[in-house]
Amino acid sequence: MKLQYKMVILFSAILLFTVGITGYNTQNQLQKTIETQMGNNAMDLAVTIASLENIQKNLMKKDAEAIQSQIETFREKTRFQYIIVMDMDGIKYSYPYEVSIGKKYLSGGEEDVLKHGKAYTSADRNRFISAIRAFAPIDYQGEQIGAVLVGLLNDTVNREIEPYTRNFQIALVIALVLGIIFTFLMTTNIKKTIFGQEPKEISLLLGEKELILESIDTGIVAINSKQEITLMNDLAKKIFQVDQEVEQDIRMFDDRYAELLVSSMEEDETILHVDIQTRFNINLLCSFKPLKNHNDEIIGAVSTFQNKTEVKRMVEELGGMKHLTDNLRAQNHEFLNKLHIISGLIQLDEKEQAVKYIAELSEQRQEILGILTHNIKNVYVAGLLLAKYSKATENKIDFVVDKWSNMDKLPPHMSPDKFCSIVGNLIENAIEELLGKKQSKIYVKLTQDIEHVHLIVEDNGSGIAEDKREKVFERGISSKKGQRGYGLWIIHNYIEEAKGSIHLTSSEDGTSWEVWLPMKQI
Repeated sequence: MKLQYKMVILFSAILLFTVGITGYNTQNQLQKTIETQMGNNAMDLAVTIASLENIQKNLMKKDAEAIQSQIETFREKTRFQYIIVMDMDGIKYSYPYEVSIGKKYLSGGEEDVLKHGKAYTSADRNRFISAIRAFAPIDYQGEQIGAVLVGLLNDTVNREIEPYTRNFQIALVIALVLGIIFTFLMTTNIKKTIFGQEPKEISLLLGEKELILESIDTGIVAINSKQEITLMNDLAKKIFQVDQEVEQDIRMFDDRYAELLVSSMEEDETILHVDIQTRFNINLLCSFKPLKNHNDEIIGAVSTFQNKTEVKRMVEELGGMKHLTDNLRAQNHEFLNKLHIISGLIQLDEKEQAVKYIAELSEQRQEILGILTHNIKNVYVAGLLLAKYSKATENKIDFVVDKWSNMDKLPPHMSPDKFCSIVGNLIENAIEELLGKKQSKIYVKLTQDIEHVHLIVEDNGSGIAEDKREKVFERGISSKKGQRGYGLWIIHNYIEEAKGSIHLTSSEDGTSWEVWLPMKQI
């Protein structure tokens, strides 16, 4: 059931219950108030009649005719249905129907007035009538000689209060209807406010939003018009080292960052790609944009940022891709040269030489393809090794993949990009070391068992200088001219994240890298 219908039903039920209880209690209270007032009026009349000297004397004389005549005169001028004068034995001397005069009063309730001389009101509810009664003693010369009873039927009371009751009931019904209409209008407005979404849909959207915010590699901070933080994802919390973001003042951050974020909101200006260094010495590449509601009113601002070191790494990786593309173009050129050689041999009718030349090329290619196809099941790694083989061959470097290499899958906690970055950087360093050298060779062995992935990359270059071996994993350290020294630093971080290890062995005869990566997360 939709939220709007649930709210209408719930509020209508609450209104119905409240109005019903209120109406019931009010009507009962009104009934009791009217009955009490009527009882008081009946008592006033009963006391008045009991104090009349003529009634007292006629009752002493037991003159029923005189009493009946006088009492009926009184009764016809009032709203009361019956007035009964009785002696101490309960014998009636007046009654609306003369046939009952002289008979004993049998309806009950007169005991206290006759035996104890009390004046009181009571309700007479039997199967024939329902009435309000007032009893008062009749005294003569200091002695009780009887009692008077004044009665008013409840039907008369009900007729008198019926107009008030009807009006009250109509008012209750109108209040109930207006309440239901107001509830419907209110729920409709709420529905519009939440853009017609149901609670489950809102919950799903919020969940998706949280997942998206926490899965992206970009820090996000948002503020409201009071310059209070309303949103900060986990990456932003980590960079600014805060535990809870809600309602914190933006001024808690670095002045430059806070100034630009507030300026974007106040000036309604989008600010892109600004370099900011935090007080924790982290370089950020930031962008700022004002936030607006559906009425185009500025309600805050949002900032997105990335660690500039990561941005540089991505730029370098893109540069590596460009380098790979250039290598592929060069390889394509080399293949064209080989095709030209084959074409020339055929045109010179040197068919045997052409076949021999093709066989040599095919044998070299098939050997590496066989190892990669049958032993290396991960297509990313196989593709990388094939590309490095092509590049090494293009540069006259003997590239050997151990025939006992085998790999079925990557460690589950390491992405293909990171693993390929480790393998690719080590091989690329070896290729660059061997460029222009004769009889150069690169040896690669990649094995996997239940517990580890084991990688060996060796070259027969001139090695790494001893004074640089201990610092080789530091950022910016490189033995190559024109390089910035980020490759080994990056892969060292990847290996440490995976709880693995990397070992370097280097001498004048070459360099050997050995990497161990656990198959299970430690």
